[in-house]
Amino acid sequence: MATMVAIDPAERVVNAQEARRAQVLDAARVCFARSGFRGASMQEICAEAKMSPGALYRYFPSKEAIIEAIAEDERCDAAAIVETMRGDAPLLDRMVTCSIGYFAFMREAGASSLMAEISAESLRNTAIGQRFARIDDKVRATIDDILSEAVAAGEIPPIDDMNATIGLLMAAVDGIALRQIADPDLTLARIEPVLRRMLAGVLQITA
Repeated sequence: MATMVAIDPAERVVNAQEARRAQVLDAARVCFARSGFRGASMQEICAEAKMSPGALYRYFPSKEAIIEAIAEDERCDAAAIVETMRGDAPLLDRMVTCSIGYFAFMREAGASSLMAEISAESLRNTAIGQRFARIDDKVRATIDDILSEAVAAGEIPPIDDMNATIGLLMAAVDGIALRQIADPDLTLARIEPVLRRMLAGVLQITA
């Protein structure tokens, strides 16, 4: 006989609330990708989420709160992708694989438009800018650890200006992520060999 597992009513409520919150954020992503942060209205988000304004406001008091939550989610996703760069494979292989994974993630419907909106909004909105900066710092720290370990292992030569090197690598990867959407001919298969040569040149990997 199968064993019945009792579910805590409080846990059931929390799960339902999380599902409804995710429903709002998914709807908002669609609206923001379509109309931009400034153009999308709370009414539009309610309609997309199939939720009344009163129900939506239980989870988010304003459009700005929704934007902040999405900005944090998106950058946390990016930070999680960067963590996949850790491992025992050659550094160049790990960096290329991680970057291609990020590009594939950005090819999902609306992802690139949303990233552009978040980047622009982070310059206008202090709260979003601060969240963006905190997660960006985490990404930088992860890359710093990985490159420092590679230097210590003799896999790459010492890096004179680690901060500038990481900043330029991040700028290049973010730029490619956006450019691939504007240029449909720029497929992942075409990006990979050029990216490999570019990273090898910056990090002076000769093998």
